[in-house]
Amino acid sequence: MTTELSKAYPMNNSDQFVEETDVEKFWSDGFVVLRNAISPSYVLSMEDAINRVLEKDVTDLSELGSLITPETTLTDKDISASKEVGRFIAGTDHWIADSDFENFACNSAIPEIVVQVLKSESLWLYEDSVLVKEPNTAEETAFHKDLSYFHVKGEKICTVWVPLDFASPDTGAIRFVKGSHKDRTLYRPNWFVSDDPLPNTEGKRVPAVAPEAIVAPTLSVGDISIHHSRTLHGAAANRSETQSRRAISIRYCGDDARYHLRQGAPLKPHHKTITEGDTLSHKYCPKVWPKTSY
Repeated sequence: MTTELSKAYPMNNSDQFVEETDVEKFWSDGFVVLRNAISPSYVLSMEDAINRVLEKDVTDLSELGSLITPETTLTDKDISASKEVGRFIAGTDHWIADSDFENFACNSAIPEIVVQVLKSESLWLYEDSVLVKEPNTAEETAFHKDLSYFHVKGEKICTVWVPLDFASPDTGAIRFVKGSHKDRTLYRPNWFVSDDPLPNTEGKRVPAVAPEAIVAPTLSVGDISIHHSRTLHGAAANRSETQSRRAISIRYCGDDARYHLRQGAPLKPHHKTITEGDTLSHKYCPKVWPKTSY
């Protein structure tokens, strides 16, 4: 596979391509939305896997779930007390124990799409996550940069956001600050549903985002967004009374990614065994491209 920008890239022997303009948009804007990138039926085949996550007690969810605590849950005055308030449920690393999530993150068309967008020869999985906002969920996802939470550094690091429902600003779709990946300021990770930074973290507090700077695309099932790890992004509340906003988010690292421990950011168990500057060779950061077998 070539990574020259002058080429268009086939995806898993399909008739679809990642166009040069899409790659350029990712690197210029810090994000790109790819329409009809994955078969909608394949995306919806993950519904059972999502339901298995939702059946778990929220306290069992890892890492991201720990960043959404009862103390930080918000109450939206616009949601009437007569309505049932929905939950914001988040967790990470489902791929480790669930083969459906493992196949989706590692063996689908997604890694091949990502290496083309990142202009990377190789790709490693950093983590996956499930992000669900039920109907009438008041919490907004605060603006943040993913890199602030990751124990890695590099340019070729990104997040893929895959909706299982039509996602709009009214239902809590992901939203971006265009060009914010060019800002190399070190920002502190926050509590995910609050602007308050995590304790004992380094850097500056994420600044307030002007409404006119926000780009909030709508995404249908089969569409995906890919954003750079330094791109400021968040999500609105889900104000729908009937529709959930279910999404699978997958974080990948390319050729130049190296382990870099960040003070105060949540640690995974294997991070206790890594050395600063190492390549992502640990079994809990599996290499997903090139494929070793088909």
